[in-house]
Amino acid sequence: MKTAMPQKVKKVLEELSNFFQEVLGRNLVGIYLHGSLAMGCFNPASSDIDIIAVIKGKLSLQAKNKLQAGIRLSSKKYPQNEFEISVVKQDVLRKFKYPTPFEFHFSKSSKNVSAKNNTGYDNDLVAHFAMVKKRGLCLYGKPIRSIFPNIPKKYFLKSIAQDAKWSAENVRKAKEKGKCPVPTYAVLNFCRAIAFIRSNEFFSKKEGGEWGLKHLPKKYAPIIKEALKKYRKRNSAKTVDSELLKQFSEYSWNVIKKYY
Repeated sequence: MKTAMPQKVKKVLEELSNFFQEVLGRNLVGIYLHGSLAMGCFNPASSDIDIIAVIKGKLSLQAKNKLQAGIRLSSKKYPQNEFEISVVKQDVLRKFKYPTPFEFHFSKSSKNVSAKNNTGYDNDLVAHFAMVKKRGLCLYGKPIRSIFPNIPKKYFLKSIAQDAKWSAENVRKAKEKGKCPVPTYAVLNFCRAIAFIRSNEFFSKKEGGEWGLKHLPKKYAPIIKEALKKYRKRNSAKTVDSELLKQFSEYSWNVIKKYY
C-alpha cells in the first residue's frame, strides 16, 4: 500500500521549490522529485528526500553559496531524513554523458564541501534520471517527459552495478560467524537491481525487497525480511546470520557483476 506524503515533508518541498525559484530565477528549468517520496513508500523515520533540479546554464559561485545555505536550513527542519539534491544543466540531458557532470550537489557526504569545490561527476545520476523518467514527480517547471531522455539500459545497469559492488565490498567486512545487524541499504538494493535485470521493472527499495521475497532463493528470505522490517521501522529488525548474509551478497553480486 502506498504511503501518504507527510504534511511536514510537503511543506519542506514547497519551501525548497520556492527557494530554488528565487535563487535560480530564469536559469531554472524545473525541479523533480524521485526516490521513495515519488514512489509512495517514504519512511518518515529514515528515507532520503531526493531531488534533481535542471538549469539552463552554469551556476555562479554566489548561487551555489545561497543554495548550500538554504538547503542546510531546510534539512535542519527535517533532521531524521537526509537530503540528496543535485543540480544539472539541461545540456547534460540533451547530450547524455556518463559519468554525468553536475553543477551542485548536496548530500550527507557533501554537505560540508565548500561551494567553490561543489562540482564534478556522479555515476549515480544516470540511475536517478531513469527513476525520474519512469516514476518521478515534477515539483515545478517543464514536464518530465519533455526534459528527461530515455536512459540507455547499459548505462543504467552500469550505475546500479557500481553501487552493488560498493555494497558487496562492505558486506565482506562483516564477521565470518555469528550474528550481525542487517545492512538494509545493501540488501534491498541487491533485490531491486536483480529485479530490474530480470524484469526491467523500476522498483523502490521496499518494492525490491518484496519482489526478492517472491523471486529469489527462499533460503535468503530471513535476510530480506529483516531488511524490510528495519526499512519500515528503525531498530525493529533482529540481527541476522552473518554467514548467510555474506552468501546472499555474493549470490547477488554474481548476478549483477557482469554489468559492472
